[in-house]
Amino acid sequence: MQIKNELFDAFREDHALLGRALYDLRTKLAANDLKGAKAAAKMLDQEAGAHIAFEEADFYPALKPFLSDQEVEKMYLEHAEGLATVQSIIDIDTSAGVDKRRVRLLVDGIEKLEQHVSDCGELFGAMGGLSPVRLQELWERLNYWREKEPRWSEVGEKALSPEL
Repeated sequence: MQIKNELFDAFREDHALLGRALYDLRTKLAANDLKGAKAAAKMLDQEAGAHIAFEEADFYPALKPFLSDQEVEKMYLEHAEGLATVQSIIDIDTSAGVDKRRVRLLVDGIEKLEQHVSDCGELFGAMGGLSPVRLQELWERLNYWREKEPRWSEVGEKALSPEL
């Protein structure tokens, strides 16, 4: 039971960090602070990487016995869409001025990612059927990814590779 609590606390901590980073990013975009949004997106790329790698390589596969294939695929797709939004913000040419329609689309993308973070945080309950040994393995994998500190933009297919 202790390992489940430790894993849950770490998971909750990661989601709180991601939630704050997304809020900051969305706020900067909504205020048309493109330079601030670009810096916040770069920080999110760095800070989210370990958790995204954990989810994609370890957490989501562990949930497959408890969720439908469509639900699991949706989570991977939401990560890909979120990364595309973050990368679009990183790539903004801040000297070009504000394109309000594009900024609105980026804000919409961040809001979808905020909803994903909220929904994903609730998935922890689906792991109730996992053995203490499997929970320990997940705890170790989360710590592995935290030590590796990959950027989100580095994860993708590399999440499945132990060389990362």
